[in-house]
Amino acid sequence: MRLRTVPWVLLADIGPIPGVDDPDMIMSYSTGHLSPSVAADPPSPGAAAVSNPSPSEAAQIAKKLGKSTSNNDATPHLSYLRYLQKHQPLKSQLERFGGGFQDYLQSPLQPLTDNLESITYEVFEKDPIKYAWYEQAIAQALQDWQVQQKSTSSDDGAVVIAVVGSGRGPLVTRALQASESTGVPVRVYAIEKNPNAYVLLMRHNVETWGGQVTVVKTDMRAWKGPTKSDGTFGQVDILVSELLGSFADNELSPECLDGVQHVLNPQHGISIPSSYTAHFTPLSTPRIWSDLYSRSTNGDASAFDIPWVVMLSQFDYLSILPNQPESPAQLSNGTKMNQFNLEAPLAPLVHTAWEFSHPLPPTVLAQSSLRRGGSAAGGGGGFTGGDGANEHNYRFCKFTFPIEHQGVCHGLGGYFETVLYSGSEGPVELSTNPVTMKDKSEDMISWFPIFFPLKVSSISSFA
Repeated sequence: MRLRTVPWVLLADIGPIPGVDDPDMIMSYSTGHLSPSVAADPPSPGAAAVSNPSPSEAAQIAKKLGKSTSNNDATPHLSYLRYLQKHQPLKSQLERFGGGFQDYLQSPLQPLTDNLESITYEVFEKDPIKYAWYEQAIAQALQDWQVQQKSTSSDDGAVVIAVVGSGRGPLVTRALQASESTGVPVRVYAIEKNPNAYVLLMRHNVETWGGQVTVVKTDMRAWKGPTKSDGTFGQVDILVSELLGSFADNELSPECLDGVQHVLNPQHGISIPSSYTAHFTPLSTPRIWSDLYSRSTNGDASAFDIPWVVMLSQFDYLSILPNQPESPAQLSNGTKMNQFNLEAPLAPLVHTAWEFSHPLPPTVLAQSSLRRGGSAAGGGGGFTGGDGANEHNYRFCKFTFPIEHQGVCHGLGGYFETVLYSGSEGPVELSTNPVTMKDKSEDMISWFPIFFPLKVSSISSFA
């Protein structure tokens, strides 16, 4: 009953409405509103309610309750619609948060290049799931640390936590709450390059955190680590960050975390998140494609050349399988459409593009350092100007998507999953993948999907 845009309900071929000559009815229709006696909400039948009754079922319920049926109800169709409206499911957290953003194209954020505005941080901080899951991950890491009796990088036995790219400090607050709930002492550092956010962090440290946090204004890659009393630099036990974009790595999370890994204790250091994967699936979305085509013909030459962050609304999954195989690789091993359970719920086939894990093995970073600047020792032949320091983050993938029905592919929808921490109590995960989001982080609102448009749309069909 709830359409994407107004009007929400359309009626056609309903015939004349009885009682239109009644003075109350004339007044009602002249103002565009039914009188209360004619269009009153049918009462809820209680626990025995049918979630989505058919018209005949609704009439039977009304008859059992002694209410009017279609035989004497002047407007049975309107009464039935009002009944459905009253009993329709509530909007999800994501639907309420994203109202007005459906199919609205936004350029992906570039927090490494640009200093985000305070309102941008404030929107993300409203997420009811992400920060609670981060606190759970930090708490589990601290509990495991205590159970396993690991040594710490501090002189007083406190676990050293660094929140890199701390923004306005929500993860800092969660780290302190995790310490309080587990009883494990911590020493927290907040690293942030944004000068405006840095000022607010200093204020939070005075007014909220009671001076428990050391705030450092610098790019995380340039931070040398906690400063000791003798002027040397120490190491960090747990590195916490929220650098992920809608396609996991599209906001340079791997590069930033590689650059700050030198402060992480190489023996027992923990990175939260510990890994993340990018996922994608072909989509048909005429509305978004027409929007991009309009932009491209009105001076925006790059409309089809860049990805867009968008809350997908009017779209369709092209590759849908009733029951997905255990691994996407099975699709390329002769699996046919008729081998799937056709009675299972439909779900899109979403392939995993690639994965990044942290912390990296020290040998990988050592080799990366040798390749910097085209070093001969790193295999660069001694030529200057060729920087291969980031070659270990190169990724490539190629997949085939089976499509049962013919359709037009306008682009690829991108998602991600991340394991924040996996310890003795199991993994703590976040996901925007439509297949796994409900089980891992339902109602998370911090990330919309990413859309990679195709300039020339293609017609696809299952073979």
